[in-house]
Amino acid sequence: MKPFLAQLKFDGRRLILRNFSFQFFSILMPAGFYLLFTKVMVSGSVSASFNVNYMASMIVYSGTINALFGIAAILMRDREQGLLQWYQLTPTGVQPYYLSVGIWSMVMNGLAVVVLGALAVGVNQVSLTIGQWLAIAGIALIGQLPTLLLGVLISFINRAETLSVVSNLITFPMAILSGLWWPMSMLPNWVQPIGKLMPTYFVNNWLGAVATHATLKSTTVIGVGVWVACLLALVIGGTRQLLKRGDGVVKA
Repeated sequence: MKPFLAQLKFDGRRLILRNFSFQFFSILMPAGFYLLFTKVMVSGSVSASFNVNYMASMIVYSGTINALFGIAAILMRDREQGLLQWYQLTPTGVQPYYLSVGIWSMVMNGLAVVVLGALAVGVNQVSLTIGQWLAIAGIALIGQLPTLLLGVLISFINRAETLSVVSNLITFPMAILSGLWWPMSMLPNWVQPIGKLMPTYFVNNWLGAVATHATLKSTTVIGVGVWVACLLALVIGGTRQLLKRGDGVVKA
């Protein structure tokens, strides 16, 4: 337990306290989008349901940026510096390392819920029960697992330039197709079925259902579970291959 707590402390300092850009892009940028689309770029009154649903969308978007840009880049850098291979040689292995990074990623997502929730309440007078807020926080953490695992998966890419391109090619199209930036009904009919298969779509629907007391479809939860199971299998297999061929060894 003590080594794991030390790992948490180490990762907390470098991921949170000493990495402002990580916080800016994953929290402040979605917060800016929320204000932009609910206050600035609107004419007339905006419905309360839109303010709540867009808050949920930006929470999902924050977690996506956090995982596919921040976490993916950090994991790749750690691997290039030989940290992954070093952890493999320790008695605890690589599990505490991945768990620690995952926990801090979820902490960032929890902070996003706090920031976006505060904006929704303070600026748009969104009113939810304590139970709803707790449910939203819990779903935001669980719902981040697919994108977090996807971030781990793309971190296996060998070049930073390629990783940046791949992160952009996944994040922004996925945000658009799954209806995070604007309603999916505005997209072409042939695109909508694709968007409804995205993990971000399932999580966004889950959050929206809780926030608006809508009926939660079982396919929403099942969709998140299927994504988690498939990506987890790929991540485990990819990590084993990396360690097996020694990609984490420090290079001279």
